[in-house]
Amino acid sequence: MNQSTLPGTAVYAALLQQYEAIGNKLNARLRLLSFLRFFLFCLFIFLGYKSMRTGDTAFIIGTVASILAFLILVRIYDRLDMRTSFYKALVRLNKNEKEFLEGAPSVYESGASYTDPQHSYSYDLDLFGERGLYAYLNRCSTAFGRDALAQLLLHPDTANIPGRQEAIQELAQKLEFRQHLQAYGSIHETKEKELRELKAWLKSPDGFRNKIAYYLLMVFPLALLSSMVYGIVTGSDKAFDVLYVLFIVNLLISFGFGRRIAAHLSVSTSVNKLLQQYAGQLQQIETQQFNAPLLQQMQQRITTEGRTASQSIARLASLFNYLETVVNLLVSILLNGLFQFHVHVLYNLEKWKRKQGAQVEDWLNLLGEMEALNSLANLAYNNPSFCKPELSKTPKLIANDLGHPLIREEKRVNNSISFDGQQFVILTGSNMSGKSTFLRTVGINLVLARTGSMVCARNFVFYPFDVYVSMRITDSLQDSESFFYAELKRLQTIIQHLEQGQPTFILLDEILRGTNSNDKRNGTIGLIRKLAGMRAFGIIATHDVIVAELIREYPEYIANNCFEAEIKNDELLFDYRLKQGVCTKLSASFLMKKMGVIEGDQ
Repeated sequence: MNQSTLPGTAVYAALLQQYEAIGNKLNARLRLLSFLRFFLFCLFIFLGYKSMRTGDTAFIIGTVASILAFLILVRIYDRLDMRTSFYKALVRLNKNEKEFLEGAPSVYESGASYTDPQHSYSYDLDLFGERGLYAYLNRCSTAFGRDALAQLLLHPDTANIPGRQEAIQELAQKLEFRQHLQAYGSIHETKEKELRELKAWLKSPDGFRNKIAYYLLMVFPLALLSSMVYGIVTGSDKAFDVLYVLFIVNLLISFGFGRRIAAHLSVSTSVNKLLQQYAGQLQQIETQQFNAPLLQQMQQRITTEGRTASQSIARLASLFNYLETVVNLLVSILLNGLFQFHVHVLYNLEKWKRKQGAQVEDWLNLLGEMEALNSLANLAYNNPSFCKPELSKTPKLIANDLGHPLIREEKRVNNSISFDGQQFVILTGSNMSGKSTFLRTVGINLVLARTGSMVCARNFVFYPFDVYVSMRITDSLQDSESFFYAELKRLQTIIQHLEQGQPTFILLDEILRGTNSNDKRNGTIGLIRKLAGMRAFGIIATHDVIVAELIREYPEYIANNCFEAEIKNDELLFDYRLKQGVCTKLSASFLMKKMGVIEGDQ
């Protein structure tokens, strides 16, 4: 299929054009509001100066009105700025998806930090790192989303595979929801430092929670406003004298809370924008209509008394935003002198933390879970030829037209294999014939199936086996381990796991490479006999065709498959097609002669 005719490419191109047009319009409005905001601030400075010079009531009213109008406009500007950033994010992600389908590498995080050579399969199957499965899947815009996706690949809850399958299928059809969730999350990059500060604040002791003291302090702003109204109505100079005294009192009270306000301000400057985007993401989940039970359950987890989770997070973001006005000296003096504004904000921040702080971490974890499911739904949407795996109640694996999901469709060679009768395959083939790629093809699709994802196959029936792989063993200088000993330890781990009786699927590639050929053959044959006794499922790839003779001992357990090479016109050709039987054509000596490594008559 021509790349330009892929359904997703055309959709992403159309959305890219649409969102660019909206973004340009919002940018124009943002520039206008920026000018009006500057104008109102200048007007406030002018009227404030006139008020202090003349004491004229009209100038005082104008000063208060201009600063209130300025603060309202700031709020409107911030909302419009957030919306503009949202559409810019939509432009970016549609551009990224279009280019990704056209062959460009993923621009999203590769998950290299999750690399663990000791894990039973992730290191050997190249799940993490550049051009790994994680980078191919990842559409998470938050740190906890990336964590959730990694954990889903590494440690999926296999008891809930059907629930995730249904959720992923539904999300695959909700393109707008998935993109809006991702766009809100990518407006501001989630940094570990910001998350730590937010969590630390949520668990910190209260700075101001005395309700009686709070209401007593609010008497002074009320008295000031009453004096102002009385002075304006009656023209009484004494009322304005009282107003000025109360203004100083309010400033002194606010100054007394300075250290507590400053402590919150250090958090505010880091997490304010972060909270706004989380609110946007939560709102997307709250307002969406879901049919899958798992998605409905997730939706119920973000309901709270009186208001939604998004409203609660937005409220917290607003309070932190208000708190940040303290850094503007002129605005801070006016607001605190009139209203004890930042004392009021401080009290409400603490009140919010007491009532809803304990729920925040669960809300964020839920966002992460939804982002992980969205990543798998995006895989399904971008690859309509992939199938939904059928879950088997008995141990088996049957795959028809199975391919490696990371190989582009026009280059991918699909093969079929069955582990319904015979449980173990001895896979022979020459160098570069495709054995290792096929092992990874089986492993990666089985890992995807365990998450609930679609897989790269026409049909795929599977049992949620535990998966163990030995393909890329590394030596450890730190632990003084040789390559050979590290491999033995991995094989020991596999045997110990099988002894626990859990149905396990094993993928082994050219084991015991660190010893001589006879020792390697004997060790390989001994291991296969051990696996046969434990009725393990799996594949072992080997160059040693003699190993394949074990089928005579275990005809009902072992099957022989191979990849063959052909020599045509003095060229070595591979078709990467899986065949029954044992490989009969080897390529090493031919290639060495062709490249001049050895003499042609040897």
